[in-house]
Amino acid sequence: MKLNKIILSTAILSVVGCSSGINKLSNQELEQYHQQPEKYAEFIVSTMNKREIIGQTLMMDFRSWGKDSYTDEDIPVTRINDDISSIITNYHIGGVILFRQNLVNASQIIEFTDALQQASSNLPLLIATDQEGGYVTRLQTGTEMPGNMALAATGDANNAYIAGKVHGAELSALGINYNFGPVVDVNVNQKNPIIGVRSYSSNIDVVNAMSSAYMAGIHESGVISALKHFPGHGNVSVDSHYDLPEVSYSREEWEAIDLAPFKYAIEQGADSIMSAHVTLPSVDDTMIQATLSDKEMLVPATFSKPILTGILRDQVGFDGLIVTDALDMGAIADNFDRSYAAHAALVAGADIALMPLQITHRDQIKQLESLFVYLEDKMETNPAFLKRITEAATRVVKKKLQMGLVYQDTNKKFAIDTVGSEAHKDEERKIADASITLIENQNHVLPIDPREVTNILVISDEDSRNALVSKYLNVVKQETGNHPLFISKLKTVLAEDNLNTQALQRTVAKSDLIIMATYNLTTHAANAQKIVDIANVEGKKLVMISTRNPYDIAHVNGVKANIAIYGITGFDVTNNDRNSLEANIRSGIRTLFMNPETGLPLNAPTGTLPVNIKNENGDVIYPLGHSVNY
Repeated sequence: MKLNKIILSTAILSVVGCSSGINKLSNQELEQYHQQPEKYAEFIVSTMNKREIIGQTLMMDFRSWGKDSYTDEDIPVTRINDDISSIITNYHIGGVILFRQNLVNASQIIEFTDALQQASSNLPLLIATDQEGGYVTRLQTGTEMPGNMALAATGDANNAYIAGKVHGAELSALGINYNFGPVVDVNVNQKNPIIGVRSYSSNIDVVNAMSSAYMAGIHESGVISALKHFPGHGNVSVDSHYDLPEVSYSREEWEAIDLAPFKYAIEQGADSIMSAHVTLPSVDDTMIQATLSDKEMLVPATFSKPILTGILRDQVGFDGLIVTDALDMGAIADNFDRSYAAHAALVAGADIALMPLQITHRDQIKQLESLFVYLEDKMETNPAFLKRITEAATRVVKKKLQMGLVYQDTNKKFAIDTVGSEAHKDEERKIADASITLIENQNHVLPIDPREVTNILVISDEDSRNALVSKYLNVVKQETGNHPLFISKLKTVLAEDNLNTQALQRTVAKSDLIIMATYNLTTHAANAQKIVDIANVEGKKLVMISTRNPYDIAHVNGVKANIAIYGITGFDVTNNDRNSLEANIRSGIRTLFMNPETGLPLNAPTGTLPVNIKNENGDVIYPLGHSVNY
């Protein structure tokens, strides 16, 4: 490699030799390298030893460390400790992903991210999280935004831009420079167990408009966005956190539906793409042997060179970062040992192996050492892999240089003023208001005059959901004149068939209004149907709120009033934490009622369905774009 005098002089300051790697780069050097990132990335990686090259391709998580001696529960990591600092330093780790238990409040987060950066041995870290919006959100005190399908329901791509701008501003203020979003999966399978409202729509044009607007917003703050989940996770019926789903499209169908939004977003400046743990036999039908069992299986896309390199790199021409989905997810971790998985993903074309193994106490560090030894051996014995992992590290370093990452303490006051600010929360409320979709309103059940409903029965699967509905009913009460209001709550699994008919009749008979909050129904819901039937016989007003996916009305007959709010109680399957999308339920409950003084609804529903709703026979019963107005 031919070096000019400037590079050579910098090398004297920075490099301790090829065998020992490089020293921590100064901000002056980083700012110089920012001017010509591609050339300098190649130079920097050429001076790295094998371990530094490996480190740049790994992104670790540190969600917990040790156990509470009294409860035996995992202790969340909210500040760096000596063991974690040593791991980052000694193994030259290139990136860290943070989860909800790591991200308590602005003051704590910036101290944590600053300490993580200080532990880096050579280059600033990529610090990532999943702030998608909606029910996959990580900041405990940040601005969630109502979620992708809610954004699409507003019909205004500018709302997606605002969501991206808010997320970018808050993450950047906290020292987080990499966001795993937006989801560009096209949700054509309404029984999809993992995507649903994380998708913008079942319509490609809607996905394209929303995703590009979101990217434009988040890029304003210099935060990387990661499109997910390539090659497409919208047409599956299995959750890859637990098993390996198959995308059963033909090659032509896949290119027309799943590939299209990735190609469009790449044209709009996408800088990173996350792979999915799915199989796509129409593109790669290779069978591989699981290393943890005797099972033979289709190759996951995360391990597929024809998919990650052949399609994404060679056919589409994407030159940004490819990051795997978490390698500790069941689809991968239940079938393949960790060293094999990281190696296979890198060989396939990934640049970053995300969460290659879990380290939650000091004794597990030896597993990380085993991974490094494994990859070092592959580098020494396989020239093709040495070239591939060097290419991956170079792409990571180039992105860091392009971003202009330097070592600097985060402005704590600015972060506190920015994260979850009233201005951001106002935007969140406006978008939530605009997203509420009235799907059915027979006989003008809605809007309701609060003076006419003294006794309200709230029904859902969970106490927490009932509590949120009740909270905002009381807010409406205060907003509309404090008319007498008594709220009773019933918790029951709506998809089961165990409600006593006589007891239910007595409860319904005492109610002026029943609010039934459903959550992702996938088949005919017997208890929900019983409630609706009794309410109709008794002549009682009943409103069904589809609190997450809007498809629930397909599984309950005779519903006269139904709204979709696209999210109320969030469930993050990666760590079993729950969070509540209060903006969604606030807007939804306000949509049900009118202001007695003005005779106008507190929030007139203006959202439209961004997906088709099909019945159990597959027939469209409410088409994309459907809505009812007051």
